[in-house]
Parts: sequence; C-alpha cells; structure tokens
Amino acid sequence: MKILFAVFVAAIVVIEYYIAVSYGAMAFVFSLLCVLISLLIPQLASALGFNYNLFKKTKKDIKILDEETVIDGRILDIINSRFVSGEIVVPKFIVERLQRLSSSENQIDRARGRRGLDVIARLGENDRLTFRVVEKDYHESDIIKKIIALAKDLGASIVTTNFQMNKNAAIHNISVLNINDLALSLKPVVLPGEEMSIFIMKDGKEKNQGIGYLDDGTMVVVEDGYQHIGRKMDIRVQSILQTPTGRIIFAKIKFNEK
Repeated sequence: MKILFAVFVAAIVVIEYYIAVSYGAMAFVFSLLCVLISLLIPQLASALGFNYNLFKKTKKDIKILDEETVIDGRILDIINSRFVSGEIVVPKFIVERLQRLSSSENQIDRARGRRGLDVIARLGENDRLTFRVVEKDYHESDIIKKIIALAKDLGASIVTTNFQMNKNAAIHNISVLNINDLALSLKPVVLPGEEMSIFIMKDGKEKNQGIGYLDDGTMVVVEDGYQHIGRKMDIRVQSILQTPTGRIIFAKIKFNEK
C-alpha cells in the first residue's frame, strides 16, 4: 500500500511538472487545484453522511449450509422469519451424501438422508432468499475441510449446528452462524422470584423432587414436587443454574413456601 501511494505521488509530481513546463503557471495552478479537489471529495462526502469509496469492495453475503444444518431443518423457519439475508448455498457433495444416506439399509441414516433432501427441496421453493447448489468439490475426505475450503473460495460464512465446525472455522478466520447458539440466546428470560405454572411430569434425582419443562425444553426441578406428578402446579423460581448444555431452573411449589 505504501509503495502504491509513493508511485501515485511520484506520478502526480511528474504530470504537474510537465504541465508547468509545457503550458505555463496558470495551467499548473488549475491542474493542481483539480487534484486537491478530487482528493478532498471523499472526505467531504463522508462528512455529509455519504458512503463514497471507489476502492471499497462489496462484501459477499453468502451462507453455506453444512450437512447437520440441512438435516436439522430449523434453517427454513429462520429464513421465513427474515432473520438471515443474502444467498443460501448447499455444496453438491453434501446433496450426494444425503442421497447415499437416503438409500442406506440403516433406518436412522435413511431417515436422516430423506429429511435432508426434503429440506433442500423446500429451500429451492422458498421465496425469501436466493438458493443454489454449488458444483465445486475438493480432494478431501473430511467433509468439514471441504466446507471450509468452499467458504474460503466463495468468501462465505457457514451455518451449522456442529460445535466441531465452529472450532475449525475459527482457526481459518471464517464467520460461523451456529443455530444452537441462536436458539439458546432466544430462550425467554426467567428470574428468581418469578411465578409460573408448570406440569410436573416425573420424579427428580433427589428425594421428593418433581421435574417439569418449559415450552423451550428448559428443565425445571421442583422441590417437593414428587407428590404432584401428573398435575399442573403454580411455582416460584428460586435459582437458575447455567450449564454447558443449557440451563436448569430450581423452584418451589407456591403454597409450600414458608
């Protein structure tokens, strides 16, 4: 960058010298003023609130879906809610892998493959974002390495539910959108002292505990809830424990409080 700037300044000096020698002082002054004004225009435009930069590259907004994200399927709801923008891409090698899974003798693999292909078909029908399947492939056996290589080539970010993908992409300075992180951040806030009603489904690990769940799947451990299993009870939140896999709410039956 410094070398280019030095070359630019040298070129200006040579041109101005040529103008001064060939056309006289007035032409030199006029051309010099033109150069100064052209240099000041970007700063003036920026001060007035305009984004004026002829050399600024427009950043691509491409998001690559990995295999886990496609099979997971929540990306469809995220797209429909307009929380993502740009272009959605699925590599052809993932489509081929899902096609192989859909023909597998293993029932679970077959269901995963068919689910993934169904999600891809619905992505192609969506009217919110542009979707395409990318033909490019790489001589790699590791599918995570393939996706990272594709993200580098396209200047894209990666949408995943795989923590291993997060770690590998971070090493290569590739932006990652983890759907599980998004789901965790959208869980409703529950504070100690808050009251709610919950259906107590089963017994807990400790004596007299009952277990219930919020709509988002958060476990609620209810003290003295064992005798109320199978009933919906009013409870008051006592504390919240955050764990690597989520959070656990500890509560008491409201009328049992002392």
